[in-house]
Amino acid sequence: MYVTQENFQQVLEGSMEKPVLCFFFMEDGSCERAKTAVTAAISDTNEYLTLAMCNLNEPVLQYLASQLGLRGLPAIAVLDKGNPAAILEGEQQIIDNLQELMNQFMPSAGELLMRQALQAEAAGDLSAAVLAAEQAYLSDKENRSFKFIYARMLIAAKNTAKAHELLDDAGREEKSSPEYQQLIAALTLAEQAQNSPALMELKDKFDKDPSDENAVAYAVALAEAGKKEEALEMLFTKLKEDLNKEEVKKTFLDILNTMNGDKAQSRYRRKLYTLMY
Repeated sequence: MYVTQENFQQVLEGSMEKPVLCFFFMEDGSCERAKTAVTAAISDTNEYLTLAMCNLNEPVLQYLASQLGLRGLPAIAVLDKGNPAAILEGEQQIIDNLQELMNQFMPSAGELLMRQALQAEAAGDLSAAVLAAEQAYLSDKENRSFKFIYARMLIAAKNTAKAHELLDDAGREEKSSPEYQQLIAALTLAEQAQNSPALMELKDKFDKDPSDENAVAYAVALAEAGKKEEALEMLFTKLKEDLNKEEVKKTFLDILNTMNGDKAQSRYRRKLYTLMY
């Protein structure tokens, strides 16, 4: 966007929503290299920064440059919420430091991944949400927000073992926070549900009579309680006895298909293919 007398106020107000990178230049050829670098780095569709092209032939922009204390051209001034947040002056300074400057006002890779996780969760794709949240957490393990969101999603996905491990590893300050206490309460409830009397009854029944019918019923209950690997291992043992156990195989595949993004999915799929071929 080229800034003019007519849209100057609109540009300033726009910095209240997202930072505006103002590129100050003259149309005399002296700013071309920096201008090319800036326009290549920031497109009109950039979600996090607005590029404002400020030709100093415009009197209102001469006034703005003076207010910002700019001493030479080309120059960059980032306006954030109406105030100057960063300045670069000189062609080489701009070319060398542009990306670092932009990174200050754009989300990190971890923040982008966590945004994906929350979007997937909102769309009802919990497997994809957990996978993206894990990647975000691994990119910045010191980020308390990432850790707690990842733990919450693990609990929702009934992966209580991994949630327990994650929360046990929290620091003293993290453990004293209300968010941590809420997660521990949710984890306790999830673990209690995983050891419900109904599940224990199916386990006892299977232990006494390990028939295919009892194995399938117990595996389904285990999977619903979040113990999918345990369910798969039990069913795989059955399939090793006889690969033609169709109901056992169907249940095994049904559980596998609910584990998108889980590393155990590919492991058990390989084990089945090895058995088949």
